[in-house]
Amino acid sequence: MKATKLWMLGLALLAAAAPAGAIEHRLGVGIHAWRTAGELWDDPTSEKESDLSALLSYQLVLLRPLKLQLDLEFFPNGFGGSGEEAWSPQGLIVVGDRLYLAVGAGVVYSKDLEGSFSDAIYIARLGVDLPIFSRLRLDVCADERAGDLDELTAADEDTITFAVVLRARL
Repeated sequence: MKATKLWMLGLALLAAAAPAGAIEHRLGVGIHAWRTAGELWDDPTSEKESDLSALLSYQLVLLRPLKLQLDLEFFPNGFGGSGEEAWSPQGLIVVGDRLYLAVGAGVVYSKDLEGSFSDAIYIARLGVDLPIFSRLRLDVCADERAGDLDELTAADEDTITFAVVLRARL
């Protein structure tokens, strides 16, 4: 939980330091497929509703290559041993424009989890943010998530998942 508080403090300080004229706000919705690259490669047609989560995403563009992102992920069928619906707030620092790298952290909340909150989950993301229209962008990304920062470097086809988010500039 300390890591999440530190991320939030860092995000707030970065947002306060940004020049007002450079700020752009983006709001998006998307889907995260919780099937790994290896599972998709082995059987691309197999799909279950429980493998999907919904995403609500807010992005604050501070300077063109630097963005702060807050995501809220909803798991209708539970997550990580939870049989009830779960929510996962996440904060990320994004570097890059069309091709980007993001790092961040989040937690999972569910009434079914012991203590209601999971331990911190660390996120590394590689993505492509494509402009569709002047106010609309399509973000396609690959995520690696781990309970320890050192585990993020052990990415392979059995741990990487994919998401798609459609964002509108406000």
